[in-house]
Amino acid sequence: MEVAAYRMLHDNIHDFNTTARRVEADIRCHGIQDNRTDPVPGMQGRAHHDMWVSMKTVSHFNLGIALESMLKLLLYLNRVDLPRHHLLTKLHDLLPEKHQAQLDDTYQDCRHAASGGYQLVAFLNAASPTDAPPGPPNREISTIRGFFEYVDEDVILCQKRYSWELVGRWRHYLSDISVFVALVHRVMAGVPRY
Repeated sequence: MEVAAYRMLHDNIHDFNTTARRVEADIRCHGIQDNRTDPVPGMQGRAHHDMWVSMKTVSHFNLGIALESMLKLLLYLNRVDLPRHHLLTKLHDLLPEKHQAQLDDTYQDCRHAASGGYQLVAFLNAASPTDAPPGPPNREISTIRGFFEYVDEDVILCQKRYSWELVGRWRHYLSDISVFVALVHRVMAGVPRY
């Protein structure tokens, strides 16, 4: 990888992470809630739930790009050939075990430092209740690998920009992404800009 490409990837990780954080800050600033259907004041009649889902989609997509790019940068730094896919679990599994353990330790530190933690939120996007698929499976997300598996299989961050097409499927979101924003920030603090 050329120096210019490395620096751009390094900066993109920070900027996608910052964008995700700022969208989440706007959700909090406007008091947008997933469990309300009344209009959000000052938002031209947009309903709370609809706006929450739309803004979460944007924040999650940006977070997904930051996480994927961070993993690919770590792979590059460990001289692992970069795959051309977006699956966080598979990218994680390509890292040397030592770095997988370090990443999980950082995730655990971020989880414990988060005051409110986060909840997993799922909405069914179906035309009617009779069209409903079975409920989402329970996943173990206490490790970074478990979280990446949840993201790949259920949240599907790499397809968030297409969530409007996913009629008849569960749509998954995180109530608060600060644990993962902090994870990216902490990992990147230890990576030189080149």
